Amino acid sequence: MARSGGVAGLEAAPGRKGLWLGILAYRWASFAWMAALAVFARDDLRNTSLAWAAIGATGVWCSFFTFARGWERASLRWADLGVSLALLLVAGLVMEEGSAAGGGPGPFFATAYPVSTAMTFGAAGGLRAGLLSGTALSVGLMLSRPINGVPLQELTSDQITALGNGMVYYLAAGGAVGIVSQVLDRTAAELRAANEEAMRQRERAARLAERESLGRKIHDSVLQALALVNKRGKELAASPTVSGTDVRALADMAADQERALRALIQTEPAEPPVGKVSLRTVLEASAFGISGLPVTIACVGTIWLAADQVDELSAAVRQALGNAARHSHGSKVTVFADRDDDEIVVSVRDDGAGFEFDEDRLREEGKLGVLKSMKGRIEDLGGTMRIHTAPGKGTEVEFRLPPDGEAGIERSDLERRR
Repeated sequence: MARSGGVAGLEAAPGRKGLWLGILAYRWASFAWMAALAVFARDDLRNTSLAWAAIGATGVWCSFFTFARGWERASLRWADLGVSLALLLVAGLVMEEGSAAGGGPGPFFATAYPVSTAMTFGAAGGLRAGLLSGTALSVGLMLSRPINGVPLQELTSDQITALGNGMVYYLAAGGAVGIVSQVLDRTAAELRAANEEAMRQRERAARLAERESLGRKIHDSVLQALALVNKRGKELAASPTVSGTDVRALADMAADQERALRALIQTEPAEPPVGKVSLRTVLEASAFGISGLPVTIACVGTIWLAADQVDELSAAVRQALGNAARHSHGSKVTVFADRDDDEIVVSVRDDGAGFEFDEDRLREEGKLGVLKSMKGRIEDLGGTMRIHTAPGKGTEVEFRLPPDGEAGIERSDLERRR
């Protein structure tokens, strides 16, 4: 029934976070309303001690559920359902006999708070989970009538209507939030697929651009020379006598173009500027020795990196790759480099389990590997780091380095799978 610990997907994380915060706000508001009703309707209660005991126990549970982030754990969600059901049943013992069926101080203060349970199940498990929890709460609401001294078969039409309204209340809350949860999941999946397709298209466009650039260079040098070789060969073939010198000159010309073609294929497209190194080379060196999952290195173009930035960026990328290899449980990781408004952007993305990233909590718990080994290094270079992740949806670590005013880029894609 649980989905992903309260966060369904990377792209849906902001919307889902808002959903959880809204449910949590309702939980506390309904608890406050429950306590207020106990104060204002105390004269209509037959057992105020039990009422306040129930309120106190619910307050303790609500606090624990909040600080333990209980919505992320299935066991605590089930415990929350038990608390809400108990609250509904206790209502029959606390209220004046016969008043739970309608008419008195409302269907007791217990009616509103359990709605938060139905919404929690709906947000975590979707429509089906929301409806099932709403059904369970509806049964509890129905049983509170006999406990309050009103047999179900003796309910009046107005009392049946009141009971039906309460049941619809629970079912609608759980079902509606469940639908919202599924829409968030589906939207996240579609957005992620669109992003991945956009990345594939961007890489494909870069490869095509590199192919066109390489084709122009081959045409401008090798092919023209080969055309000359062809022309000269035909002239020699038509000549009644062919000297060894002419044949040797033709062979030397072909050999020169063979060497030129090999050099064109095997070497970098351009010489690095003074004080610069190829970012692709840096990333490949960072990925060397990473085991546990395949690493793909992709650079859009020849990107030059300042030599004094190499060590810190390489260490940060290697830390991100090491984290992916050790913790992601994924099948692959991609290191992608590009330029965005002159900034150098390097992203390390895996398709693994993901996690819930909370920088403040990592700092409080003393888990500083991410903050010092990656973020601290990049910020020392004047850049920024962002982590996009969610349980079950992989992790993307994005490094951005500021422009240095000198680096250039040729649009191409040089990709290697290790």
